[in-house]
Amino acid sequence: MKTNIKYSVFDLVICIIGVSISLIGFLVFVTDNSDTARRFWGTVGCFIFFLIAIIMLLDSIKNIQWFDITDGYITVYCPFGIIRCVRLNQIKKAFKTNAAICSIKMHFVRCPHIVLSIKKSLAKAGVENAYNGKKKPYIIIPYSPETEVLICTEYKKLCGEDLIIK
Repeated sequence: MKTNIKYSVFDLVICIIGVSISLIGFLVFVTDNSDTARRFWGTVGCFIFFLIAIIMLLDSIKNIQWFDITDGYITVYCPFGIIRCVRLNQIKKAFKTNAAICSIKMHFVRCPHIVLSIKKSLAKAGVENAYNGKKKPYIIIPYSPETEVLICTEYKKLCGEDLIIK
């Protein structure tokens, strides 16, 4: 089982900081004793910011992913359950790419990943980021030589052919 937790830590920390700041602001406005309209709108604003920060925190937790190869299936998990399960013989194309793991003001941090596509027509430009999703036509896994060997040997055992990762 391989995980991408080292790539997800930055987003997770930023979201935890956002939730903390918004919660402190919300509590300050709620416990304020003045009866002004500013207190009401400040409370509403901080509560909305808190809800947005919670949604972003849940999304960053969902981006902590790991995969496992068993019985000819490659399964990608997250803390909330299974994201994707694909039979290895359904893989039509495999390639390496530098996928974006995080971005700050249009500056992307990229790391090498292996993309296993169930569509033959998927291009490298079609890979959005380094995280899996239910509706994406591919599985993306952090690259390491051990991971590449593991996938290729499991594919050869199941299909009898070599998987060429370009």
